[in-house]
Amino acid sequence: MSGAATSRRRFCQALDLVDSPALIAEYQRHHQRIWPQIAEHLRHQGILEMEIYRIGTRLFMIVEVSAEFDAERFAADSRNHPDVQRWEALMWQYQVATPWTPPGEKWVAMEQIFSLAKQ
Repeated sequence: MSGAATSRRRFCQALDLVDSPALIAEYQRHHQRIWPQIAEHLRHQGILEMEIYRIGTRLFMIVEVSAEFDAERFAADSRNHPDVQRWEALMWQYQVATPWTPPGEKWVAMEQIFSLAKQ
């Protein structure tokens, strides 16, 4: 949870990339400007901010959501959104589940183990 305001929540997730410099570069190019309908879908669902970081083949994503964000509704709406499904199919060309990701899933939640604000 974000320490700045209780109306926002934060999720941190991990995912891996295919170990190919050419594919990693292509993946990053796709994220310089994502499809407008994907950005619209994310914002409509209550996602306030989303950042992805990379080191090697490991991705780290921080997602800040509004208090009204509903993860189950987001997942269902994403499954039923044709543009989201096309985007996800495209992204799977570059992505690989981490060793800790349950079968059939992509991004896996990370456990917070430290917070300076809680010290």
